[in-house]
Amino acid sequence: MYKLLSSDIELFKKQSLIFVKNRPWDSIVTKIGMFIHSSKFEQFIVFDGNIDETGDIYADGEDTFNSISSSLCDRAIEIQKENYIRTKEIIWGITFTLHFDGEIKVEYNPRIPEWYEGNPTIDLEEEIKKETLTHSNTQSNTYQDGVKSLNIQSIYLACRKELELKTLKGSNDWGMNIVDEWDIDLVIGGITFNIGDRQEFFEINVIGTYDERNQTFMWAWEHPSIPQDLQEVALIVKNYGEQYEIAELQQKLVYCSEEEAWNFTALAAHLAKADGAYRGKVNGNWIYIVFKNDSK
Repeated sequence: MYKLLSSDIELFKKQSLIFVKNRPWDSIVTKIGMFIHSSKFEQFIVFDGNIDETGDIYADGEDTFNSISSSLCDRAIEIQKENYIRTKEIIWGITFTLHFDGEIKVEYNPRIPEWYEGNPTIDLEEEIKKETLTHSNTQSNTYQDGVKSLNIQSIYLACRKELELKTLKGSNDWGMNIVDEWDIDLVIGGITFNIGDRQEFFEINVIGTYDERNQTFMWAWEHPSIPQDLQEVALIVKNYGEQYEIAELQQKLVYCSEEEAWNFTALAAHLAKADGAYRGKVNGNWIYIVFKNDSK
């Protein structure tokens, strides 16, 4: 199931403390329902075994249209899409509980609302395609000319959306969503996917590797285990980071989450005009790659 980014957790915590204000509490519960095109937000406090649903979800003087609760709802819709792309499963709600001792608990609701009409899979895929095309049309020049004026998180988000569309296309064209086995050959610079009774081969470039134990991402450029000719796209990303002064794209070793490693890979796929991206376990670490199908 989906794992919240550290930035998501901090946003939930901040909203929880806005809601509780100066009241006593044992836990603060934030629930967001995601319905593809819309969302529902609610909060309540638990204290001494009693539930208190009263209170203001906005901070003093906060603009309701640019509030943290509004940002959380928007982010929850994005999480619904991101999770579907990775797992082909739809989550319909997030419950975030902050306990007084600092412990947090995150729960996801997989049950479709009884009132929902239509085919949620088709609806969600259409929404992903529509948003991706919108981002592509409105921001195509921004990547080349105006990136320095944008927040890097906005760039990552747009690249993730673009990668999601490529992933959907890969599922339709090659059956990438039903891969049985895969094999990376760093000598010839390719990956072979076993899909049922056939194989698909793609040329690759390595973006980096992720160590779950230390939560570190090592870029492919100057990576001791990555052949030099497979470092080209990672170097493109590094140059991009130097040009626009983005620190995490220039540091050889980055402390980050797996989701942030996917951000780096999505950006790389965009810059390299790759057909898709993939990750797999090699010697205990995740290896992130982008690939191209030269036969198309």
